[in-house]
Amino acid sequence: PDITVPDAPTADVNDTGTAVTGTGEPGATITVRDPDGNVIGTGPVGTDGNYSITLTDPQTNGETVTVTQADAAGNVSDPTAALAPDITAPPAPAAMVDPTGTFVAGQGEAGASITIRDPADGVIGTGIVGADGNYSVTLIDPQINGEQLAVTQSDVAGNTSDPTMALAPDVTAPDAPTATVSPDGTVVTGTGEPGATVTIRDPGGNVIGTGPVGGGGNY
Repeated sequence: PDITVPDAPTADVNDTGTAVTGTGEPGATITVRDPDGNVIGTGPVGTDGNYSITLTDPQTNGETVTVTQADAAGNVSDPTAALAPDITAPPAPAAMVDPTGTFVAGQGEAGASITIRDPADGVIGTGIVGADGNYSVTLIDPQINGEQLAVTQSDVAGNTSDPTMALAPDVTAPDAPTATVSPDGTVVTGTGEPGATVTIRDPGGNVIGTGPVGGGGNY
């Protein structure tokens, strides 16, 4: 009788995570399983001792697959572990700027590197996501004027997520506007921060005019 378990096969996952190749006992049946134990590929070892199995579910996120071979008598080898490539970018992290504009906190992939960029694409903070999936990064340049910050995370394989946009608080007073009264005293014109609201008061402090600053900075 054949009651001898074959040796564990050799196994390598290809660079795209779509196939496993290796060597085994000629005529044996190779079975590939994902980390949850699901069968994602089977096939025979050729007469030359080589095999190549296309996976029904490509493994592209650094998973460890297990590969066994069963001989014609049904004896199953010990498993061989094979590491899949990590070519999958992590999802965009969650991100929020604190009310003082001095740090960004949120959630991401444990061990990933967080990078925070200002509106000019300058890096103003980096950090690591903790084992609990949370991070907090202190900004080297506090953002306190309503800036849009781009927050990304990169996994240990270097894959970088899409950015998450986080809005900084606006606690910075605008510069004083310029102002000129028309010769007939009916209109005030000048320049200011686009989108700001201009308020005009008489010597008694009464509001006698309001209006928005246009996109070009004029009112």
